[in-house]
Amino acid sequence: MKVFVSPFNNPFINLALEDYFLRGGADLPLAFFYVNRPCVVLGRFQNPWLECHLPYLVKNDIWLVRRQSGGGCVFHDEGNLNYSFIYPEGMINRTRGVELIQKAFKGADIQLEISPRHDLWLDKKKISGSAFKQTKNASFHHGTFLISSDLNKLEESLKHTIIPKETKSIASVRSKVITLQEKFPEIQLTDVIDLITHEIKTIKLELDGSFLSVPEVQESFKQLTSWEWLWGETPHFELDNLKVHKGMIKEPIEAKFRPENVKSFLNKDEIERLFPDFSFQENSRLRIF
Repeated sequence: MKVFVSPFNNPFINLALEDYFLRGGADLPLAFFYVNRPCVVLGRFQNPWLECHLPYLVKNDIWLVRRQSGGGCVFHDEGNLNYSFIYPEGMINRTRGVELIQKAFKGADIQLEISPRHDLWLDKKKISGSAFKQTKNASFHHGTFLISSDLNKLEESLKHTIIPKETKSIASVRSKVITLQEKFPEIQLTDVIDLITHEIKTIKLELDGSFLSVPEVQESFKQLTSWEWLWGETPHFELDNLKVHKGMIKEPIEAKFRPENVKSFLNKDEIERLFPDFSFQENSRLRIF
């Protein structure tokens, strides 16, 4: 198994690279590690208004991202390590990746428990959550690992903006969390990569910028950053007298769920809370290509 480490902290680039590897862009199996700038990452079938506190994200320069896998909403920052184990066969193995990490830490005399949801726990608190994706020819198991993350920002970021009257989105399962440095303050993020790489019995390879010119990576990046994906993939929900499905108001009018189209139904304060200005994110992320 190869080990790739991303030099990029842009979550859209890292998810685009992961998708590229999954769809045949590298020899499999491989392990892919990356660290993102502060962001909240939604599961494929989640509602951003329900899962996170949008005004807080804007105020604190925290990006909003929707990934392609299912599962719950998570907070990333420079103290969180993201891992992805990508396998060539289509059948998902939901324990192989976490068992590998558990074994690697056991070798360092650190005991991690695997939960029934395939998360990793330390001292009865969650330290790593994960999700899965499968294609015809490959699958991945990816997740977070809290090493020195800002847990106050994590908690505030994952509060609700609204609670819809009705929703068909997948709700996150909230758990008490812990960082690795709370118990082992000397361990750094790079130590964890080295620990897992040693267990795999290989060396890590840092990617270079040439991957950014790959058409498939650019196309995936374009999709992940689009309004249609980030907001428009939100499952059906109801707010006051509005029924919204896949980014579109279905009743009482037919229009995109955007501030200019809800002025007749919501007051100014509600609109500002629902639609804070994410242009800071759009301006930053689109400078890449």
